[in-house]
Amino acid sequence: MSITILDYVRSRLEDRETHSEDDHWHCGVAILGGCEICYATIASYNAYPSKSSYWRCADCIGDTGYSTAAEFARQALGV
Repeated sequence: MSITILDYVRSRLEDRETHSEDDHWHCGVAILGGCEICYATIASYNAYPSKSSYWRCADCIGDTGYSTAAEFARQALGV
């Protein structure tokens, strides 16, 4: 199962009910984007970072996603 952008933000910040746009920017990611394949509008809760460096929706992520937030941070963001 691939992580979402929101999973990544939650892994970087303390656990709380909501995360703002500023929280996302602090973590180096946006809160809103589009799917690389089908062009659907997606938000961090349903946006999956892919190894192509673009976001994808649940229908398009396939096996190109990251399985952990640490893997995403290390490989995609260099954190």
